[in-house]
Amino acid sequence: MRKSKDKHIFISFEQGASGHKLARVLSTLPCVHWYSCPENGINPWNVSKPHKYSSQRGASKYHFDRITPKGKLPPTHDYVEKYMPNEKQYYKLFDELFEKNGGADIINNGERVIYCTHSMPNKILEYFPHSIVFNIIHDPESITQRYIDVVAKFPAYVKHYGVVPEDNEYLAFLKILHTRKEDLTVADVWAFERKKKFYEPKMEDKLRKEVYARMFSNSIFRSAVRHERVFNTTTNFKWKEIKQWLDNLGLGPVPIRTNSFGQRLELK
Repeated sequence: MRKSKDKHIFISFEQGASGHKLARVLSTLPCVHWYSCPENGINPWNVSKPHKYSSQRGASKYHFDRITPKGKLPPTHDYVEKYMPNEKQYYKLFDELFEKNGGADIINNGERVIYCTHSMPNKILEYFPHSIVFNIIHDPESITQRYIDVVAKFPAYVKHYGVVPEDNEYLAFLKILHTRKEDLTVADVWAFERKKKFYEPKMEDKLRKEVYARMFSNSIFRSAVRHERVFNTTTNFKWKEIKQWLDNLGLGPVPIRTNSFGQRLELK
C-alpha cells in the first residue's frame, strides 16, 4: 500500500505551522477521506467545539486523529521515534497496522488517505515514493512563538495504543512522569530530560532558543526541497496555486471552502 500511486497525501510541517488546518481543507475534496467522528468533527470544518475527550484538540482545535471504524491508522515514524527508534522495522509494522485498521478499505473505496507528519518530504518519499506531499515552509520566529504558546502545552503522556507495546521503555518513562504530574505536557518532558524537573516559566528562554535553532535549521532544509511530487507552500496558503497543482496531478479541483450552509469556511 505504501507504494500505491497518488493514494497517500502528506502534510509535512513543523509543529505549530498550521499543518492540520491545511489537511482539513484538503479533506473537503471528494477524493480525500475524512476521519469523521465526534473526536475529529463529523466534517472537516467542524472545529469550533473540540470534543471533550480529545485532549490534543483541547490545545489546538484543528488537530485530528486518523480514526476509522476499525481503529486508528498508524502514525508516521516521527511520532513514535522515541518509543521505536528503528525506522525500517517500524514501517514493517506500519504496513500491517495500516491494512488491519482500515487504511486498505479507504484506498479500495477510491479515496486518498491524508496524513499530517513532521518528517521531511525526502524522508516521506523514501517510504512512500508515489505519495503527494505538501511541504509547509515556515517563518522560524513566528512558529517558535506558536510552539511556545500551543505545542509545548500538548499532553505528553501518549500511549499510542496498538502501536507501541505496553512494556516499551520510553512509555514506561512517560508513565513514571505522569504519576508525578497528571497534566504532563511536552514542555514538562523537555525540561525533565534536561534538568530532571518539570517545566517552570523561568525555563522559557532556554526552550525558546532550542526550538528556534531547530526551526531555523529546518526552514532552510524545507526551502531547498525541489521535487515533482512535492508542493512547497508557506503558511499563507494560496488556494489557486494548490488547485492548479492538484489539477495537474488529476486530483482537483479544490472546492470553495464553504460549510453545508454555504457559508465560507475560514480556519483561523
